[in-house]
Amino acid sequence: MSRPRSPNRDKAYEIYKKFNGRITSKEIATLLNENENNINCWRTQDKWRRRFNKVGAPYGNKNAIGNKGGAPKGNINSFKIGNYTKRIPFAVKTIMEELDVPDPIEKLWKSICLQEARIIYMQNIMHVESKEDTTKELKKTSNGEKMWSEEYEIQFAWDKEANLMNTQSKAMNTLAKLIKQYVDMVNANWDLATEEQKLRIQGLKNKVDNPEFKHKVEVDKEKLRLENERFEHQKKVDESKNW
Repeated sequence: MSRPRSPNRDKAYEIYKKFNGRITSKEIATLLNENENNINCWRTQDKWRRRFNKVGAPYGNKNAIGNKGGAPKGNINSFKIGNYTKRIPFAVKTIMEELDVPDPIEKLWKSICLQEARIIYMQNIMHVESKEDTTKELKKTSNGEKMWSEEYEIQFAWDKEANLMNTQSKAMNTLAKLIKQYVDMVNANWDLATEEQKLRIQGLKNKVDNPEFKHKVEVDKEKLRLENERFEHQKKVDESKNW
């Protein structure tokens, strides 16, 4: 016998529509006092994004008369002339459309999400597999009358790791400043802020105040310190072998 359909299933999608799709499953779960896994499951099974983004009015609706669908005038999709859209990757154009929000608080939140995505992407592309992980790139070439020469730039594992740690540290500092700015802005405009924007602050606060999160931060710092010491030691060992 199949389980009865939860009344929160339809309510969850209505909340999703109310916030124009800009709300997380966790936030919906908090509003409905529902399990977050259920929200994720309903979001996937009921194809919320496809239903919400479906272009045009329903068949037979008078609003469909003369409506060809597509993006509104002024949207980035309307730029058809010149090299503007040709030079911008599709993924970037999609992000630009999603960021086209007049609310400054929402724009700041999008910046936070984008910065966090950059950090994750950076960790993936700059990951150092082992101490033998080296990169050799052609820097420049010279062609004389009797001689041809090439100059290469070699990055050893410790160089890559040092660059990653330095870049990651700066990126995390930027993210922390954005989060602080977001919290300050919402608190300063509390009466004007939406429930979604207020819930985000509570979510950030719960995450930061969570003992497990604090412990993980300390562990990550210690791992980073030990990794740095290990690579510095290995660097000295390898350099001594070359003498």
